Amino acid sequence: MKSGQMPSFDVSRHLQSRRLEQEVENRTAYTIDTAELNIYETQHVAEKVELTFGSPVLASMIRGKKVMHLPNTPSFDFLPGESVIVPGDETMRIDFPEAQLQNPTQCLALAIAPDKVRQVTDLLNDQTPLVDTPQGWQFGQQNFFLTNDGPIHQLIARLIYIFTENNKAKDVFANLVLQELVVRLMQTQARALLLSPATSLVSVNRLAHIAQYINKFLHRNLQIKELADQACMSEPNFYRTFKQTFGLTPVDYINQQRITQASKLLRTTNRCLDDISTQCGFNNLTYFMKLFRREMGQSPAQYRKQLGTS
Repeated sequence: MKSGQMPSFDVSRHLQSRRLEQEVENRTAYTIDTAELNIYETQHVAEKVELTFGSPVLASMIRGKKVMHLPNTPSFDFLPGESVIVPGDETMRIDFPEAQLQNPTQCLALAIAPDKVRQVTDLLNDQTPLVDTPQGWQFGQQNFFLTNDGPIHQLIARLIYIFTENNKAKDVFANLVLQELVVRLMQTQARALLLSPATSLVSVNRLAHIAQYINKFLHRNLQIKELADQACMSEPNFYRTFKQTFGLTPVDYINQQRITQASKLLRTTNRCLDDISTQCGFNNLTYFMKLFRREMGQSPAQYRKQLGTS
């Protein structure tokens, strides 16, 4: 979904069969051979509730608000549309500042067996190894917070459906979806690390260098050959490596960054759309407006009006 939060996960089938026996962290578990989906519901304000899993876990908010306290991580508000990956055997301490009987806080925790994680990471490390990253693909080695994008939201929603339906083949279905989810989460994590403005990898990782290069020259007409030369790769190898690592093509990434920059200019300046389009590297105003609407769900003018900027 463009512009704004993802829709809430559909847990209606779970709600029909779950039994509530506690006011804090009522838990219903759905299990297959490689993973366990836990759905929690809290109906009472509480603080520092502890939760630990033996396997890497993906926690996602369904409804309400939590405050998460994770080791070596500043506390943060946890809201619908957001997820966090937590390593196995790491204790989460959770506050429920708004939970009520009529407005319960709901979340899910998907614990994935280490063998399943290893199967996926080994496959990626063998077939599509990360460039300039000796440790290779990893999942669940450290805390990682993310806002769910469309594909990740859809995969989690699909897993909820599979786990809660009564289908004899659900292990098969779930394992296929799990594999894609783990890959997309690792791509999201790799992208966040390599594209961070504060990353220390620019001098040792070619893709981190390329990300910084793109952001520096967004206003220019960037060609794949120029980026491949900067990465000391052939064009086909650069294109394939970039897409495998980040989960999107170089062109898609460039356009994504240009729309992000355009959104900032629309929020913070009164400049006309033609000027903003040109500064962000678009040589065609009509294309800029079309792409902005596709990415943001509304036109640049609607976006600016919504923010109250004249």
